[in-house]
Amino acid sequence: MIKKTSSKSWVIILLIIVFVFIGLFYGCQRTTKERLERTIVWGGPKNISMIPIIADKKGFFKRAGLNVQTNYIQTGKIAMDALMSKDIDFSVSVETNMAFIKYQPESNLQVICSIAQKYDDAIVARRDMGINSPKDLEGNTVALLAATTSHVFADRFFKFYGLDPNKINIFNLTPPSIQAAVITGNVTAGSIWQPYRYNVVKELGDKAIEFNDRRIYKAYSIVAVRKEFALQHPELIKKFLRVLIEAEEHINSYKEVSIAILSKELGIEPEVLRAVWEEYVNKVELDNDLFEIIKEEGVWIHETQKGFKEKPVPEYTDVINAQFLQEVDPARVHLGI
Repeated sequence: MIKKTSSKSWVIILLIIVFVFIGLFYGCQRTTKERLERTIVWGGPKNISMIPIIADKKGFFKRAGLNVQTNYIQTGKIAMDALMSKDIDFSVSVETNMAFIKYQPESNLQVICSIAQKYDDAIVARRDMGINSPKDLEGNTVALLAATTSHVFADRFFKFYGLDPNKINIFNLTPPSIQAAVITGNVTAGSIWQPYRYNVVKELGDKAIEFNDRRIYKAYSIVAVRKEFALQHPELIKKFLRVLIEAEEHINSYKEVSIAILSKELGIEPEVLRAVWEEYVNKVELDNDLFEIIKEEGVWIHETQKGFKEKPVPEYTDVINAQFLQEVDPARVHLGI
């Protein structure tokens, strides 16, 4: 004989079901909220971060469901150090920084894309102090910032024009100090990037001369992550890349709007950015030139930098992780590694 369930029992069963559904609902809601509220941090120098700046200021990150915090960092080297120490999740720097940091045995960083090719490094010199050709730099002082693209460009420039580095007095300064030293005449020339070059030429006028040759050097602005972060958050990285691509398309489609946003963020006049705009190719991609330049600079570090001659040149075989960009947009990956 089937025993009837009492009405009291039914009430208890219904209450249990209700509580289960409430628990599931709030659990899912909390999980979704946590997923949306997880803050990711990107950091790097403003002058090489045009694409992520636009992504932030135009609200592309937020629209993609990413809670992103921007951390402007003075140099690419400091940005990579911050990435290593887990203070940021995505670093913007240049390929030279990656070539250097791979000399650290504990380095676990990988490039997931480049966001610009930049041709803004140059030698700016005092014409009124006797500099009319590259050869005139011999016997004079050239200021640069060691272990940066400023240094790489200067060394490549000397080699390209057959100059004897032993006949050139090298002085190590920060870019703002190089700008001031050239303007005041404390040094004859400086190897610097924009907007410092522009500022020197604007201040000195016909007294200045620039040596900017795209055949000598192409630098890359790159985005890097830690290996374990890449393993733990592949979907987040792909979403981040899609937003960068959207920002790239905006920059290249709406130049004046982008200049207005970027000049304000960079703290320079729009006319300055407009004047140097063509020295940057803003594009999210991975190409073989980037890989080759990182390897070349690894050898350059070994041969020229103090304290590196005893260290083996890194293999750099794992320096680029193309997996994510390949999945997002394979047409942007051109690697023969």
